[in-house]
Amino acid sequence: MKLKARFYLWFVLVVLITNFIHEGGHWLMGASLGLDMQFGLNAVRYLSPPSDLHRALANAAGPLVTILQGIIAYVLVRRTASSKPFAFLYAAAFMRLAAGLVSVLHPNDEARLSLYFGLGKWTLPVLVAAGLILLALKGSKRLGLTWKDQALCYLVASLAVSAIVALDRFLR
Repeated sequence: MKLKARFYLWFVLVVLITNFIHEGGHWLMGASLGLDMQFGLNAVRYLSPPSDLHRALANAAGPLVTILQGIIAYVLVRRTASSKPFAFLYAAAFMRLAAGLVSVLHPNDEARLSLYFGLGKWTLPVLVAAGLILLALKGSKRLGLTWKDQALCYLVASLAVSAIVALDRFLR
């Protein structure tokens, strides 16, 4: 195993930061469009009714920020072979995969956008998650990570996201 315990503490913080930045993207876009928005740990809410276009733009902003985070982190992993940017890459990939899986019950950002553009529910969730997972796998290979590292990343990310969702519901 290549990743040390200190990495996983950092990783929990990165998952929280990733979630905050993602939701911040939604909030910032909505607010810039003049919408009254409420920021939460795991969701933003419209306090004023958005038009379909404004809702689509706000839906797109979160994933676009997360995709950008993943791409920048991948470039840094390639250049530096450091686990710190890998945490940001893995968090981005995990977040969009988890959100895509949730779309089975409740369409996520990409699923709503896919429907808005007439692409079917699964086109954008699959493309975004697959693209980020591919980058995470390439980054993992660059760092020489083992399957145990991957399993622990998945476990830690799952626990961190579950804690964020639970805390968001508690604070509502």
